[in-house]
Amino acid sequence: MSSPTLTVKDVWRGVLPPGTDLLGGGGGLERRVEWACALRTRPPAFEAVKGGEIAFVPVKSIRLLDERLDLPQVMASFAEKGGVAVAVVGDVSVESIAAADRLMMPLLRLPDGIHATDAHHTCVRFILDQRALLHERAQELQLELMDLALGGAGPDKIIERLSEVTRLPAAWLDEAGEVRHLTVTDETLLADVEAGADALRRWGGTIAAVGADPPVREFTVGRDGLASLVSPVPMRNGVGGFVCVIGEEHRLDQIARLAVARAASACAIEFDRERAVTETRDKLEGEFIASLLTGSYSSERVALERARRLGADLSKHVAVIALRGAASSSSWEPRALRAAQNVVARREVRALVATHEDAVCLVVMPEPDGAVDAMYRFAELVRSECARATGDATTSLGLGRIHDGASGVRQSFREAEHALEMSRRLLGPGRQASFADLGLHRLLFAMAQHPELSDYYRGTVGELVAYDEKSSAELMATLDAYFEANGSPTETAQRLKLHRNTVLYRLRRIEEVGRLRLDDPATRLNLHLCLRIRDVLQSGAARGAQPEPEGVPGS
Repeated sequence: MSSPTLTVKDVWRGVLPPGTDLLGGGGGLERRVEWACALRTRPPAFEAVKGGEIAFVPVKSIRLLDERLDLPQVMASFAEKGGVAVAVVGDVSVESIAAADRLMMPLLRLPDGIHATDAHHTCVRFILDQRALLHERAQELQLELMDLALGGAGPDKIIERLSEVTRLPAAWLDEAGEVRHLTVTDETLLADVEAGADALRRWGGTIAAVGADPPVREFTVGRDGLASLVSPVPMRNGVGGFVCVIGEEHRLDQIARLAVARAASACAIEFDRERAVTETRDKLEGEFIASLLTGSYSSERVALERARRLGADLSKHVAVIALRGAASSSSWEPRALRAAQNVVARREVRALVATHEDAVCLVVMPEPDGAVDAMYRFAELVRSECARATGDATTSLGLGRIHDGASGVRQSFREAEHALEMSRRLLGPGRQASFADLGLHRLLFAMAQHPELSDYYRGTVGELVAYDEKSSAELMATLDAYFEANGSPTETAQRLKLHRNTVLYRLRRIEEVGRLRLDDPATRLNLHLCLRIRDVLQSGAARGAQPEPEGVPGS
């Protein structure tokens, strides 16, 4: 555990005389102060600057040191050696204020009548006294909060104790900036804290959080005069959340800063334990869900018992939701998995969640009288949250029908997979589709395993497909657009961005190559049906549901 330190703001609030003004360099108020020094009237200007010092400077004494010097030059030289702030007595130029802002070095002006030497000595005593006090208090807090963490009290208890120690409202937030526990019931305060989530996430992404000594930063909170001291919860793979206390700025002293840092360290132990439990559960849940989705479990009875141990009841209604994002995104799965788990937890929906074959799958157990619309709304909420958490707007979702028992999970999963592929193919990425709403595709899907379906497809359009593969003539694509345009060559040309004569030529080639008559209603029906069969067969091949039949181009 490193020694607790003061910040420039702590020195300003705690020891500098009332009426001391901050003229510039406010961006450096959180910098740590290790010691105090004073300007000398003979070289060197400051004795043994090692870094982290606040300097006390009578402006009139600068010319006594060297008549060529001014305050901006002194500040620049002091900053190069590691100085963090300057407190001055006397008039300050506009150039000095600009230099303070540029260097992010707080420039503080002491009230008239204050001697810089007296202020310097008082500041040194303050730093020494605070170090001793803070070191003793740090040890007490470390032992007390670590006892809670090692005893498995949970982050909520740690935060409650933090609030008692500081006598301030306290909260912990997850890595997304959502408040998971606030020690007071105050909806306005809750909204104010969550409103700063974006700033917290940005900060968390730029710092290196050390478990024994996480950094602390002050943020403005909603209302005037209200601020928060925030420390990240350090984890093995980055920031696992945030701990904060909230109050008026003058109450956010170094004890509060110290307590927040120690609470964040204690929460890190709790989060590590919870993450280990979660990872173990995710692994068991993932293995079990994989057996359900593939039908590889030994018996219905065994599957029901394993589900019961995971807190799930598969003896009645079940439905499967499947989601996928961009194939090229390796980070999509873990982020989408956490987002789906968070939605399930918040909505208190009975569901098992795991990844399977580059998808996130939810085995949902709806209420017996649950409305279909409610299931659709829940599915869309999961899709939108996964898209938001991953930043992937192409996240698509398929929803299978409700079936009964463990054996129904596999059927619902196959339906969800098909609905997902049909959604991407027919509606485009970033959409939701339910198998129950697929119409003709649903009927063809039920026949997809029957060889007669692919035989019918090859017998009807096999020659067109073969011609396309040989010459890239795009006859099948032209045929699809032709039917979408209700048989209008002009509209087909517009859809394909071609000249109308090119479309007419392709239509003649379709009739010649396939030995077909497009003006025959029965032929048109057969061709239209084959285009929908192609959607189903390509979808099944894309997901490995069945071998891709000869003559069906890959999707």
